[in-house]
Amino acid sequence: VPADWVQLCNALDEVWVPSTFNAQTFQASGVTRPIHVMPLGVNPDYFNPQIREFRASPRYTFLSVFEWGERKAPEILLRAYARAFSAQDDVLLILKVFNRDPGVDVKAQLAALPAGGAPVALLYNQEIPAHQLGSLYRSADCFVLPARGEGWGMPILEAMACGIPVIATDWSAQTDFMNETNAYPLRVEKLVPAKAKCPYYTGFRWAEADEEHLVHLLQHVYTHQAEAREKGARAAEDALSRWTWRHAAQKIKARLLELA
Repeated sequence: VPADWVQLCNALDEVWVPSTFNAQTFQASGVTRPIHVMPLGVNPDYFNPQIREFRASPRYTFLSVFEWGERKAPEILLRAYARAFSAQDDVLLILKVFNRDPGVDVKAQLAALPAGGAPVALLYNQEIPAHQLGSLYRSADCFVLPARGEGWGMPILEAMACGIPVIATDWSAQTDFMNETNAYPLRVEKLVPAKAKCPYYTGFRWAEADEEHLVHLLQHVYTHQAEAREKGARAAEDALSRWTWRHAAQKIKARLLELA
């Protein structure tokens, strides 16, 4: 973490972070004050397998939800999808993305994909109320996000709570709640310099997902749909039994009582 963050943290009595990965990162960066993991969560009223779906297409639908930027690795996702499927495959990739950088032309990047490939649908800068996002997840067959690093990975957990099988990078915060029994962890090829417009990343490294493995996982989920549905069901069980806001609040309350 940035040096000024470390200085501020060491002036506090204790530091709360959402994930084990965060705790390790803060400690390795020089934070010496006590660090406690206080996870985030989902609202089971809005994210569960019983949420009504509104499918955009009868095709097997992959979904990704993120803010467009280097950390989310959209180019890896698009390359892998284009390599995994052709126009003859009955698949669709829906990208629900935000882009607040006027210097980035998302549509031009999509247009640069090879012609004649499997279709990609773009939900661009469209606000969907949080309590309606569950319906979007439920309208897909698989969630995928090859991010280079996450502080928590909320869309990953939200998709899992909705019972959707997830493909996501096996690194950073989401490893607290995502594993081989309830998801499809995406291998990391290596750690690379964090090159991005955000100044906080200067001099740091993050994970580069294994593109070959992503191609394999996309094809595997498509050809093993029953297995993927079973994994999605286990994901919902885990998310709703361990990772809700009630669980988060209970942990916070327990720590406050210890301090009292």
